[in-house]
Amino acid sequence: MSNFRKNTLGMLGIAALTMVASLALMTPRFAGAADDDPTDTPKTAENLRKISAHIAMPTLEADGCTMTMKTDKESYTKGEKPILTVTVTNNSDKQVEKTIIVTMNASDLEQRSRLPAAPVQLFKDTRKVTLEAGESKTITIETNVEISDRKANFFQFGDLDTEDDELVDAPAVRRVERAVRVRN
Repeated sequence: MSNFRKNTLGMLGIAALTMVASLALMTPRFAGAADDDPTDTPKTAENLRKISAHIAMPTLEADGCTMTMKTDKESYTKGEKPILTVTVTNNSDKQVEKTIIVTMNASDLEQRSRLPAAPVQLFKDTRKVTLEAGESKTITIETNVEISDRKANFFQFGDLDTEDDELVDAPAVRRVERAVRVRN
């Protein structure tokens, strides 16, 4: 046998072994295993279309107060209107007045662009709360905006500093400061 045939057969053998190894690694493991869903909810089109609303920062602390926001449901279907609950607790020893801003934003998931879709503000509500030392209050906010599918829905809330009239959102401020430092 000539060297050419030996080299060709050797290369074909290595290619066959590589193909078998690749297929063995890429095939799904436990393909016959039962589904791990403990609720045994049937996977129907309706169940798979549930939309979860994300809260960007569910807890915020400012001026000795702790503010927590929750949605009324874990997931929504198209057309439902979320109801938000904001609990404000004054942990300080003096009376505090807080102005809370809640926004609902959405980004288009089907935008035909190389850039990520910019979020659009769908809802905004501002509420003032006066709390005595150690007091806690719960505010219920009905958004009156329907959840739509094909959009990434998320909620934000913050404390409006009444002296400076600017929204206190420390992580966002730090991200902007880092971005400015990188560009300069």
